Amino acid sequence: MDMRPVRRDTKRKSDARLGIVGTGVFLAMATLIVRMGDMQVSSGKVYIKASLSNAYDTFPVPASRGWIYDRYHYALATDKPTFDIVYTKLDTPAQDNAVIAKQLAVPFGMRASEIEREMPTQTWDSNPQVTILANAPPRIVSYVEEHASELPGVSVIAAPLRQYPYGALADHVLGYISSIPASQASTYAALSSPKYPPNALVGQDGIEAQYDQYLQGTPGAMKVEVNAANVPVRDLGLFPAPKPGDNVVLNIDGHLQDVLQQSLQSQIQALQGMGYYWVKTGVAVAMDPNTGAILALGSYPFYDPQWFVGGISSQHYAQFGAAALDSAVGGLYPPGSTEKPLTLMYALNQGVINAHTTVWDPGYLYVGGTRLNEWVPSGFGSVSVPEAIGVSSDVFLYQTGLWLGHYPPSSGGLQQWMTGERVQAFNGLANFAKNFGLTAPTGVDLPGEVTGYFHDNGYLSDLAYMAIGQDQVYTPIGIAQYVSAIANGGKRMKPEVLHEILSPSGKVVKVIKPVVLNHIPVSAQNLALIQDGMAWTTQDRGGILGTAWSTFLGDRYAVSGKTGTAQTGVTSRDVASFMGYAPSSDPKIAVVVIIPGAGEGFQSSGPVARKIIDAYLNQLASGKSIAPTPLAPSGGSA
Repeated sequence: MDMRPVRRDTKRKSDARLGIVGTGVFLAMATLIVRMGDMQVSSGKVYIKASLSNAYDTFPVPASRGWIYDRYHYALATDKPTFDIVYTKLDTPAQDNAVIAKQLAVPFGMRASEIEREMPTQTWDSNPQVTILANAPPRIVSYVEEHASELPGVSVIAAPLRQYPYGALADHVLGYISSIPASQASTYAALSSPKYPPNALVGQDGIEAQYDQYLQGTPGAMKVEVNAANVPVRDLGLFPAPKPGDNVVLNIDGHLQDVLQQSLQSQIQALQGMGYYWVKTGVAVAMDPNTGAILALGSYPFYDPQWFVGGISSQHYAQFGAAALDSAVGGLYPPGSTEKPLTLMYALNQGVINAHTTVWDPGYLYVGGTRLNEWVPSGFGSVSVPEAIGVSSDVFLYQTGLWLGHYPPSSGGLQQWMTGERVQAFNGLANFAKNFGLTAPTGVDLPGEVTGYFHDNGYLSDLAYMAIGQDQVYTPIGIAQYVSAIANGGKRMKPEVLHEILSPSGKVVKVIKPVVLNHIPVSAQNLALIQDGMAWTTQDRGGILGTAWSTFLGDRYAVSGKTGTAQTGVTSRDVASFMGYAPSSDPKIAVVVIIPGAGEGFQSSGPVARKIIDAYLNQLASGKSIAPTPLAPSGGSA
């Protein structure tokens, strides 16, 4: 069941009307500002005499930025009309920065030196018009207009203000906006686009950056008649009028995003309370395995994009430093045992194992003179392919990795094998992983994606460790694409955050359709073995318990998954992972959760995954969308 169409047309028309009304109010207020200046001088002969020396000035009118909606049209990012006080350096001795700054200090509630510091000192400065007070309250707007003749170069400009009504919700998805950084100035200048004047506010991360070309409106210009004292006397209209940016509708489910972030935060806080004081981060991704639609995505800690509106404070910037990275696309983590399905699929393809293969697991395996231990000291006895996934048998996978490299070597000696068949097997699995988006870009429409990779240490035991996910690192979005391909029967879907683009009036400009990047090279019979093993992970089969059996005990939904615990070399600080999908027979959601330093995946990451899965499937079952709730940034500082 897809709830996206629920009341969609009605809501879109309502949003479009709201946008049009908002733009009208914005322009009406801007016109009123100029007419306030008109009232000061429009009396009898004084007006006629002054008009003899009148000239014209042009004031920029910023355009409203497009809104960002979740899949049910809850607005995650909006604009509201406000007014900025701007200062233009004029070529006249009547204008004195220090005098003007002193006069503005009291109404602004600032020191004159602070205001003067923002003012350009020469008319040929690179930015002769600067904003000296953003989002000015009505009393200051009135003051500036009433004292316009005493404040040459000081103007009130109508300016839209970006709003993030849900605070830190979907922070890494949305990103934030800021003035064009010096490092990007030449890039925007080269575009030669009217959308990007030097003082433009542009997206700096997330959707705000990825789709800035659509969200960014085109500024307009208000032509104003000014007298000899450079005071506005008459509004001549907009030439041209500002054009609002397009709106974007995401695949993100605002309520599920809320559940994902809240669950990550509460789990990390609970782990800290249990003595895992070093656990400070976590990341999760929820994806529709059939379409590639990103339902929710985020990492902890999180920040409030509103911090950047009007300039970020030093306190908030310090908090932002810990939360800046979107770990879902820019973080790399060892997969641990979530690697095992991949290794087994490759081994089945290569013919080194088959559906009937069993391995005796006594609790250890020797490679040369090195003993490699099972995570359960007593071992699991005779283990089949599905059971190797369900109980997460290390020994089965150690042996499979060695078989992939044809170990022990039958001829040529160990040294030749080390540089020959061992390397071929290592590279073979790394290349196979590209079919799933693990060692190749996923194509997700978010900035900052990095690509996973394998690292060969050159040891005899590398193939064994490679097989259990200790010699590679992947992104969470890559693992989400991988588990989705298993869930949907073998299609690697392009992850998409964006669903559609709407014009300011509500007309559909573009719809993003699902994209199959490739079909994974695994037969239906072999894929069924892997799916069976992942179903076992959450089940009790005749007393043989899957690793996440207790995590999903009593769940109303059948969940298939794989736990992961990647060793870091520090006791109790392993990387805890879980990947899975549900319902097992008809998957609607695929989930990945990773909490570094949290130990066992079934204990730390599994419970977060269950909350995400249950929240989404319960909402689908109800047939109703649930409104998101505002979320405070990590640390609670708004």
